[in-house]
Amino acid sequence: MLRYGAGADLLVHEVAMARPELLGEVYIQRILNHHTSPQEAGHVFATTRPKLAAFTHLVLLANKTVAAPTIEELIAATRETYSGPLVVGEDW
Repeated sequence: MLRYGAGADLLVHEVAMARPELLGEVYIQRILNHHTSPQEAGHVFATTRPKLAAFTHLVLLANKTVAAPTIEELIAATRETYSGPLVVGEDW
């Protein structure tokens, strides 16, 4: 990604996130370990500097008592490592 995505017009990346209350759950950790965190994706975007960065395949984890992170929280977490143009594609 870092080599071939450099300067791309559009760089699309997947992302996964869970609220801190869920991070102790083994099944949540298994899922997160197979996906990119918002901060890691932000690092990829910051390094490659695309004209537009986009998230798709959102894995926003929840359980019966803890709600999934919001899109705003996802963006805020990404902004910890990336400040450029970013859109989030959502499935409907």
